[in-house]
Amino acid sequence: MDGYTTLFSALEQLSNSRAVTLHMPGHKRNAAGVQFLEKLGAAYDITELEGFDNLHEPRGILKEAERRAAALWGSQRCFFLVNGSTGGILAAVRALSLATGSDRLIMARNCHRSVYNAAQLCALKTIYIAAPTAENLGFSGSITPESVEAAVRLAPGAPVILTSPTYEGIVSNIADIAIICHMYGCPLIVDSAHGAHFGLSRAFPAGAVKAGADIVIQSVHKTLAGLTQTAILHLNSALVTAAELQTQLGIFQTSSPSYPLMASIDGTVALIEKRGKQLFGDWEARLDRFDAAASALRSLKTPGHGELFECQLRRGTPGYRVKGLAPNSVWDFDRSKIIIDCTKAGISGIELSRLLRERFGIYCETASRGFCIAMTGLLDCDENTLALTRALRALDDELSSGEYTHTGLPSKPTGGTSTTKSVSHRTESGNGVQFPTELPTRRMEALEALHTPREAVPLEACVGRVAAEYVWRYPPGVALLVPGEEISEELLSALLLGRAAEEPISGSAGSLPEKITVVKTQ
Repeated sequence: MDGYTTLFSALEQLSNSRAVTLHMPGHKRNAAGVQFLEKLGAAYDITELEGFDNLHEPRGILKEAERRAAALWGSQRCFFLVNGSTGGILAAVRALSLATGSDRLIMARNCHRSVYNAAQLCALKTIYIAAPTAENLGFSGSITPESVEAAVRLAPGAPVILTSPTYEGIVSNIADIAIICHMYGCPLIVDSAHGAHFGLSRAFPAGAVKAGADIVIQSVHKTLAGLTQTAILHLNSALVTAAELQTQLGIFQTSSPSYPLMASIDGTVALIEKRGKQLFGDWEARLDRFDAAASALRSLKTPGHGELFECQLRRGTPGYRVKGLAPNSVWDFDRSKIIIDCTKAGISGIELSRLLRERFGIYCETASRGFCIAMTGLLDCDENTLALTRALRALDDELSSGEYTHTGLPSKPTGGTSTTKSVSHRTESGNGVQFPTELPTRRMEALEALHTPREAVPLEACVGRVAAEYVWRYPPGVALLVPGEEISEELLSALLLGRAAEEPISGSAGSLPEKITVVKTQ
């Protein structure tokens, strides 16, 4: 830290100066007396002034900030991103498709929607890799090295992109996958948006940067201390130049990057350099205490916490298996995610999330029919984890004893008027919408399906039709259906159940939930 000026400290120094602001933005850093500007830190909101560098051609303070970030995670080069991991993914796919000259993209089927958008923008034909289903949990398990090798054999030299960790915290064996990809001349991109904390502490997995992936994209805001929309892209490859990546980032990122956003990335790096050992140690201790308490739950379960995956018990052992699951379905797990499985509790994850919110003031990250997810982070506090522990114990006691017959606010609400409504105890508690065991039948490429005559049909009447729109579950933004794929009875059943449970499912054409856009028949 000695001799290093963070971007935030430079902005603070400018704010305290008497500089005349005859430049953008229009608020002129004159936030005094304007509450929303004061609260949002407009005093630090500037344009590319002398001494504050240019994100698209960094030579000064931003170049040094990116250098320190690369050193922290151990990458060759680091790029700051101000429109989330999405911009990094778009730029990475574009850069590697140009560098390799391939018209193919090998991608995990459970990739984020930005990967599908990148394939569409670059007119790439996709080869999908299916993740095994993590049975009884309602989401995908780890991508296996064997499935990657089967895919890269079909298109040697084509870029490969996977997600690790997933939204649910499932980690794949990136080290072995990277070796296989490089054997076939395929550069490997890892969407590690939810894994920025990897590789910074022994409490969490080592991460894709250290595992040998060519490009790794991480969101700084999801688990660390960056403001929402901040991310970083790591380059660890000679298969694409930093100059080409910089060019593509200039296309997919704004030409007016936010200095408060960039300052929060640099500030996060400085925070971890100075206090990382203590902060990560406290985080690990909180999770240890939660695990001990969660092991006593009877109806609600917390995979990876109260019930450990076998990979957590046997780290370093080849052929990881998970208790009660198919072999290799979970290679490793990110314990910063708390999955609350309620499939045996007689309650849906959506209802559980509502109960946690209304009765205990706890807002979870997301909910599905079979589970909800609570996220922890670097600057979490003991009170948060303790509040979740107490709430789960209370609800688990009600569910296990049969006392849970209605929902509503507690008898002593923290605010507002208490309301109660009767609901059935035996709520539908199946798993959340998940990918079919086998990939859907593809009738045409997605780009072709999006440019053929289309029509909207009732959802109930879509079996056998070819989709002409994406169907997303957001969050986390994974595709349940891709244009060009045939709609199966299995998928329709999952969509109808999801709609009835008010799961966050949407289509790209705006016709869901009542209708779905399909290729028009002749």
